[in-house]
Amino acid sequence: MIDIHSHVLFDIDDGAHDIEESIEMCRDAYENGCKTLVLTPHFFDFKHIQSFVKERNHKIDILKHALREEEIPLNILSGAELFLSNKILTADNLDDLTINDSRYMLCEMPLGPFETDNVLMWFDELLDRGYTPILAHPERYVVLHQDFSLIDEILDRPILLQVNIDSINGKNGRGPQKMAIDMITRKFATLIASDAHDPIYRHTRLNQKLEEIPDEITADDIRLCLEQTPLKIINNQDIL
Repeated sequence: MIDIHSHVLFDIDDGAHDIEESIEMCRDAYENGCKTLVLTPHFFDFKHIQSFVKERNHKIDILKHALREEEIPLNILSGAELFLSNKILTADNLDDLTINDSRYMLCEMPLGPFETDNVLMWFDELLDRGYTPILAHPERYVVLHQDFSLIDEILDRPILLQVNIDSINGKNGRGPQKMAIDMITRKFATLIASDAHDPIYRHTRLNQKLEEIPDEITADDIRLCLEQTPLKIINNQDIL
């Protein structure tokens, strides 16, 4: 399996606090069926892209060395989770923020209320620049539960949707669970990820989480969302 959304990289956002916690989460991921883990720390500061990338890459190198020392053969790749805002319009080159230097870019919207026209403008800006946005956890956004027309507008564009496995299992409430299951079964969303933040509650143990998956989600759904689509993403292959 390939987990394309995680906050496992240490001391860079609200995920793993230190290198020891990163190692523990990587070990848990590998022992629970994940062979490739994409490190996607939150990114907000579009005025300082290169300083973020320099810090991220340095810490990835440290983590890779630690995993070799611990004999954990997990493949870790670089990425980021961009917070969509008007700041994107003034940002320079965003290539270093994509997943594994591909065209695919993981993005998140505000969880609370916002102007829906803005998010379409932000997506169109990324598309015009040649990126393929991946909207992280659409089932968690209040606005998408209130405005179904916005979902249609997003789906009309070449944008991928990634749901959190915890949402499918009901950890984020009944509303997000219903939306997540519906998006997966109707093939609106073709990616599932851990969005892991810690070793205990929002962890990387995918096989453990899969044991709780509702019956509506089939083995074919899991293969598509945790193997086939993410493999195309990290290899920069066409999907849409």
